[in-house]
Amino acid sequence: MTANTRDNLNAILKGIQEGKILEVFDKYYHKDCVMYEKGDSTNRVGKEANRKAEQAFVDNAKFHEAKVNKILVDGNNSAYEMYMDFTYGGHNVKKTQWAIQQWQDGQVIKEEFW
Repeated sequence: MTANTRDNLNAILKGIQEGKILEVFDKYYHKDCVMYEKGDSTNRVGKEANRKAEQAFVDNAKFHEAKVNKILVDGNNSAYEMYMDFTYGGHNVKKTQWAIQQWQDGQVIKEEFW
C-alpha cells in the first residue's frame, strides 16, 4: 500500500502547487474524512463539510508559492511539511505547517494540520 499512498500523496501535493486544491480533494479524500486544525475538527467531519471548508479557502486565497519541505510515508500513514505563501482576505500569510494523514482505500480518511 505504501507505493499507492506515496503516489496519491504526490498527486495531492502537485495539485496544491498547481492551484487545483478542489480537484485533488474531490479525488483523493474519503467520503468519511475528518480534518483537524490544531486538534479541532469543528465543521470538518465528512466529505461534504470538508468540501465546503476547502471551497471557502479557495474562494478567499490567492497562492503565491507552495513548497514541499519533507515527506514521510509509512504504510497507510503519511506526513508532509509545506511552506506556503498566500494572500487570504487581503492579508499576506507566510507559514510552514505539517499535515499528518491516515489513508484508507487510496484516499485520505483523516488529516491533521499543525
